[in-house]
Amino acid sequence: MTIPIQNTGFAWQLPTRARERHRAKERATHHTRSVRYAVLGVVSQSRAGIHGYALKRQCERILGHFWHLNFGEIYRILDRLADDGLIEQLLAAPESSRKLYRITDHGQRSLDTFILEPPTDVPRPLRQELAVKLLFAGTDRVPELLGLIDHQRRAYLRQLHLLGAQRRKLRRVPIDSFVTNLLIDGAELSVRAELAWLDEVTQKLQERVAATP
Repeated sequence: MTIPIQNTGFAWQLPTRARERHRAKERATHHTRSVRYAVLGVVSQSRAGIHGYALKRQCERILGHFWHLNFGEIYRILDRLADDGLIEQLLAAPESSRKLYRITDHGQRSLDTFILEPPTDVPRPLRQELAVKLLFAGTDRVPELLGLIDHQRRAYLRQLHLLGAQRRKLRRVPIDSFVTNLLIDGAELSVRAELAWLDEVTQKLQERVAATP
């Protein structure tokens, strides 16, 4: 069994850049694993099997704003799931070439195990481009910085708009969207916290300029 390096002391013995590359790889692997099980979960909801186009539509409805998967990504994930024995491929009808995908007993056990595992996400360090600019810009660049903050604020407001649109879309589809709405709640709280931080930065920058002789 492969033991993740973050659960041993070895990662901290690596040089700094190697550790950063290792952590980035771990985050990408974790994200890929989450998406893989998200697709498997969507497949599990169709006991008779589901074809690729319908699966993409269901992913859009259930996963919504959080993961946007194109057909190429979905079929790559389906191929991996099939190779691992987590799903099986069926023909929609004897005379049809359309494939259906259905979860296997092994796949259902794997999904159940994943669901009950403690989350492994860890808070990511704050690495915002704006923060770097704030660190290295002098007080004479405050007007430009305030413009950048307004630009960032508009980006977050667009994000809030998209989340609201996603929530309204969920109300129009006949699916149980309880969990997806919880995810939207979390995303909205995160965006609003970022907006509050931008307001705080704006106020303190203005105060700093006012206090500068």
